[in-house]
Amino acid sequence: MKPLKYYFHHLFKKDNGDTSVKTKNINDSFNYLQKKLEENERVFFVRFGDGEFVTLMKRNHRNYKYNENLDREIEQSFNIKDPNYLISCPINYPYDEYIAKGIYTQFSWQQEMIDLIKSKKFDTSFIFENPCIFQCLTVFNPKKLKSFLDTHIRPKTKMFIGSTEKEIAEKLYGKIDYYIQIPPKHAYETIDTWWPQIEENYKNVDLIIPSAGSTSNVISLRLWNLGYHKKLIDFGSVVDAVDNKTTRSWIRLQGHKTLKLLNDKPKISFKERVVFLLKDIKFYFRNQFI
Repeated sequence: MKPLKYYFHHLFKKDNGDTSVKTKNINDSFNYLQKKLEENERVFFVRFGDGEFVTLMKRNHRNYKYNENLDREIEQSFNIKDPNYLISCPINYPYDEYIAKGIYTQFSWQQEMIDLIKSKKFDTSFIFENPCIFQCLTVFNPKKLKSFLDTHIRPKTKMFIGSTEKEIAEKLYGKIDYYIQIPPKHAYETIDTWWPQIEENYKNVDLIIPSAGSTSNVISLRLWNLGYHKKLIDFGSVVDAVDNKTTRSWIRLQGHKTLKLLNDKPKISFKERVVFLLKDIKFYFRNQFI
């Protein structure tokens, strides 16, 4: 059931602003990704968020400092034009049933991002994918996302590139055949030390999961240019929620919903059940209006 604010918005409000950049809603983007995975051997789902645009604006980010080479490779990644290189963009989210404060909403400074896209003459002739599909489905439809994981992720031979411990990542993604550990921050600064492990082993897996912040876009770019002909999917911060890292507001509000994604669910104490229930009740009523 959609929240009350969804009906209010569509009855009384009109979406204004610069619509030169278009992004799919959550369901359309998720369904399109599934279709692509089923029909194509080679598919990359590449997430561009606010952090990537901070770098393209030549500013420092909270998790990494500005790097000219990172800037260059992020821009190259955004400029790849191929129907199987799915670029997601954090701009002009359609007002769908998933809009919720702290979970999924438009950035207050999105016009700056649009202006940057125009100044760099990025291609905007197509509709971008939605970068928030995994966190939104975790919160609002974990059953649907679990089915996706069971079908497209867990059975595959895979490589995980990130700072989350292997055992934690395997709770979400299933067996990891090649685990590439990177620093939790400033990953690009050390890329020359861990990239050779990727280059040595990428041909041995059917799926690669980068979990490296903005450096995930660099990994995607390089693997695409190397001719990696299988699947690459950036899931964003869902694995942080499994690891109880409150790195995002959505995790603080509803991160416990990741428990519903897991096949081997951990034991939950009575106190934790009460805390989760209270969080759900509070979030439900809050979400009807904001």
